[in-house]
Amino acid sequence: MNKIICLCLALTIFVFSSVGFAANKFNLKPTKLPVITFYTENFPPANYMENNELVGITVDSLKLIWADLNLPDQEVTIVPWTRGYRNVLKQPNSALFTMSKIEAREDLFKWVGPFFKSVHVLMAKKSSNLKFDNFGDVLNHKIATIQGDISEISLLQMGFPDFNMAKVQNLERAFIMLQSGRVDMMMVSMHGFQHLTDRLNADASKYEQVWRVNQIGNYLAFNKKTPDKVIQAYQKSLDNVASERTLIKKKYNLPQIEY
Repeated sequence: MNKIICLCLALTIFVFSSVGFAANKFNLKPTKLPVITFYTENFPPANYMENNELVGITVDSLKLIWADLNLPDQEVTIVPWTRGYRNVLKQPNSALFTMSKIEAREDLFKWVGPFFKSVHVLMAKKSSNLKFDNFGDVLNHKIATIQGDISEISLLQMGFPDFNMAKVQNLERAFIMLQSGRVDMMMVSMHGFQHLTDRLNADASKYEQVWRVNQIGNYLAFNKKTPDKVIQAYQKSLDNVASERTLIKKKYNLPQIEY
């Protein structure tokens, strides 16, 4: 009987030792992090629906992070930008992506990133023949922006009049307004515009960049009360998968300047 007990103990030790070895071999580790409620918007190519699946540069990068943290893919709720922004401001252990990190927002959230950079520009129809020598020349024109988004905030900070903004919920609506002539320009990232015209089968050659506004990093923004260990874990994992993220950016045709 004693020999049988000893044999069982030896087998138990061997099994647990083997599991531990496998975990170390494949870099798996137990992850004890609070559950995070994730929000995003439909904003290609960072995050958008395609064939009933949420995809995009940030989405694919997040999946790599979750795998590195030994977590299953987390549930993500798609909401209008303003609602997601408001929720994450108030709701502990929540996060919103993809958010441009600017001075006005810096102290409102905790940040992980950047996932990629965006060059924001004003796009117009070539047929409009708009030419500007300085930003002051832009002020008398109507521009479509995304409500509560970096497009709206950046222009307001530059002194663009609020009454000349057509604030909409998404890029597609902004583009429709530009197509129909209801606005003179739309504020959009360079890669976002290219992806938008590809998806809508629109002729991108009929439009041109008439003003470069800024270049800003894009992040995963967490509620301010999120424990620092969560932020540190996500940032470390983001850094761990840097080479894979380069491939993701190429997959979505992100220009080298916006890496």
